[in-house]
Amino acid sequence: MVREYPVKKGIKLNLEAIREKAEIIAGEARIEGSHVFSRCPGLSEIDITTDGKKLLVQTKSDGIKENAAEALRIYNRLIEEITGYSSKERKKLISKV
Repeated sequence: MVREYPVKKGIKLNLEAIREKAEIIAGEARIEGSHVFSRCPGLSEIDITTDGKKLLVQTKSDGIKENAAEALRIYNRLIEEITGYSSKERKKLISKV
């Protein structure tokens, strides 16, 4: 399932900037075509792309339940860094729709 995230005005969504942020937060990231791929404990793959206005993210779990809390923390921090919205702000935006 692909998740869409709004991005604050003034934040540029280019693949190199997304890759740099993913590498800093998750530890590793690479660009393949129009996608940035990363991974972290709890998530075997984080596939990030953009349509120019929104961030599109798809994840795959590694199936290890002990890593779930850390994966959620890293994932939320990564999405916040890229979009400019915290998880609380994203929830508020989604509930308005």
